[in-house]
Amino acid sequence: MRDALTNPSAGSVRTADPTSRAEMLRRFVHVYWLRPENAFWMTLRSQALSRFELGSPSIDVSCGDGIFTFLHCGGQFSPDFDVFQSVADLEKVRDHHADMFDAVCDGYAPKMIAAPSCRVDVGADMKRSMLMKAGKLNFYGELVEHDNNQPLPFEDDSFETVYCNSAYWVECIDGFLPELSRIVRPGGRVVLQVKLDAMRGYTLSQYESTLGKRFLDIIGRGRLDCWPSLCDRGTSEKRFAKAGLSIVEATPFVTATHSHIWDIGLRPIAPLLVKMTDALSPETRASIKSEWVDLFCELLEPMCDPDLNLLSNLSEPAEIQYVLSC
Repeated sequence: MRDALTNPSAGSVRTADPTSRAEMLRRFVHVYWLRPENAFWMTLRSQALSRFELGSPSIDVSCGDGIFTFLHCGGQFSPDFDVFQSVADLEKVRDHHADMFDAVCDGYAPKMIAAPSCRVDVGADMKRSMLMKAGKLNFYGELVEHDNNQPLPFEDDSFETVYCNSAYWVECIDGFLPELSRIVRPGGRVVLQVKLDAMRGYTLSQYESTLGKRFLDIIGRGRLDCWPSLCDRGTSEKRFAKAGLSIVEATPFVTATHSHIWDIGLRPIAPLLVKMTDALSPETRASIKSEWVDLFCELLEPMCDPDLNLLSNLSEPAEIQYVLSC
């Protein structure tokens, strides 16, 4: 499953400490407890990213609320904080595919118990509410509101490290990738975590004739429609070459098995779970959350092996981390 390094002497590559996997999973489950399938996917992402040291100046492109990168870099939140405390439009999630996280509530203030080991110089995202949340982390040196379908508002050779885990969300991908190449310094690195369209075969969508369109709409909520540049591995790598980016390392880290588990998860009932937990007293919520986190950490830890694939006939990865240079 692991690809060999194309140029193992280039860049600052390091291997994640395998003993940290359980602790990293627990940090993500605490924050994403009502969507545990997202927690284990982010743990897989963090493990892959731990192979690479983020050199400064750095930019987190499509940083969202900053929670993932904050946790990846060693930050920790109090157990009583989670991302479901600042959501909206719960009634519109199922039928209108609303993003319940595209909101920031008054008083949003994540309680931290440990600061990250480093800071990221710039975070950029197109959603103002997400940037407002990211600003509460005191983790980014600067936050920039930006649509990646437009030229990036940075000078040439601005960054040693450019990181993005959402390139497949960008419609104008053939304009976006050259922009990443433009803003990275000579000798610097662009790190992309890219979903592949093999994922389409790792969902229940292939059984529409049996399950029905409504079933698939409820569990999917239009997510594949949000990934306009999703493509196969060969196409991705041709796009990189066209943008002047060379592959230093390619690391598959999400398998067909991971993708099948993630396909449904608790996504369909997440808004109802939020409503239910909001109705609890703080003490009861904390007690239930503690047991919930313990249970899902135990269930999901075996799933956090990036080489786990119980479906041996499906070998194409669902997500790959590329370390690129120009």
